[in-house]
Amino acid sequence: MNHTSYSSEAVYLFMCREVGSPTEVRIRREMADTSEEVTRSLMIMRGLEREMGGSLREGFRIKDCDMDMMFWLPDHKVICDLSQISLYRIPQHTVILMECVDVSPGSARLKMLTFNSEYSKVYSSYIVINGEFYISSSLFRKHYLDFTKKNVACGTFSIEHGPCATFTVSGQFKMDRAYCFRCNHWPCIALPWIQRCQFKHWPPESVLSAIVNEGCHVVPISSAPSNLERDSEWRISFSIAERKLVYSMNHCQFICYGMLKIFLKEVINADDDDPCLSSYYMKTDLFWVIHNDRRIEWTPCNLFLCFWNCLKLLLSWVYRGECPNFFIPQNNMFRVKVVGHKQAALFEKLYALYNKGISCLLSSPTIGEYLIMSTLVITLTPLGITEEHEIISGLCLDVCLFNEINRLLQLSVNNIEEYNCAFIALEQFQKND
Repeated sequence: MNHTSYSSEAVYLFMCREVGSPTEVRIRREMADTSEEVTRSLMIMRGLEREMGGSLREGFRIKDCDMDMMFWLPDHKVICDLSQISLYRIPQHTVILMECVDVSPGSARLKMLTFNSEYSKVYSSYIVINGEFYISSSLFRKHYLDFTKKNVACGTFSIEHGPCATFTVSGQFKMDRAYCFRCNHWPCIALPWIQRCQFKHWPPESVLSAIVNEGCHVVPISSAPSNLERDSEWRISFSIAERKLVYSMNHCQFICYGMLKIFLKEVINADDDDPCLSSYYMKTDLFWVIHNDRRIEWTPCNLFLCFWNCLKLLLSWVYRGECPNFFIPQNNMFRVKVVGHKQAALFEKLYALYNKGISCLLSSPTIGEYLIMSTLVITLTPLGITEEHEIISGLCLDVCLFNEINRLLQLSVNNIEEYNCAFIALEQFQKND
């Protein structure tokens, strides 16, 4: 094993302590999944369904982790093809057709096929286009953002962020709340993604099948630049699919994802009040690298090489001004956002980092410290050891489990009926596990 491989493996060990060991990450995810199952039953009692996402759900507990909450009406059903209307009961279900023609890639219009005036916020969001009823994303977003601000705890400050209302929870992490619609079908525009994955052999067939069966969401934000003509556009969200892809990663891939997030915050976006890039681009970058080059060995001794491949792809995207969405590549996520002088400045910064080689990691206070410490590890420690017990003690795993259980116990119930519902859901989840 050469010096670079030794250093790479040593940094992997340190990053496991920063981001989490394999068992720590598994505990976090399992407890989050348990919480979701219990909460789902409660939310349905309250007339909504909910999905938790964000870096906390993915298994991160690093500084500035975020949590995404998507809420939707369970009896509003979005379909991708008219033939799917037969799957639902009318008038119990309000059926909405997702139209992806004459809109930007990755966007859709929501056409009402059946009507229900019970939900005033949806009903008051209707607009007429060519004699047909559609749901306006801007009106829907406004109604539910106003509703969220009135119903979240007093004194909690929120700001509008895309389709979401963003809050700071307990002064610790940010939470985005968005109201949307759930589609239980895989969108037609993303069907080529299935064939591409089968050809590339990633993700595995079982993960691919689970992703397609989950469908997608549509969130109330139009493609940029926003104007009156785009008020009827909604963005197709693959948040559940993305979480399943992250869950399917091996731990070296997950650690590389953590390094990209830290490097983005501490280096690329440092001293930038209005950064072009978010961690979502880092995740997309990693998806494409794993997907496109199956020759890369995602092992601890290759961590630097894996990170370097991600940085090179990001650099090429910024140079071209193109960041293809992983599920709908014709959706350029840099359009409007990474252009002009911002694109030029970002490319200049990334190119300067590229010219430093892998030593650019020293620019990150967190990773740089681990890189320097790795030289001591090489001198004092016999490497080639990346077993769980070498990374973290059993006591630390117990503390991790306790913290996650404590997070689960913060579940809020309003009455005895909800308590019984939560208890039954937890009992059922344990039986199915």
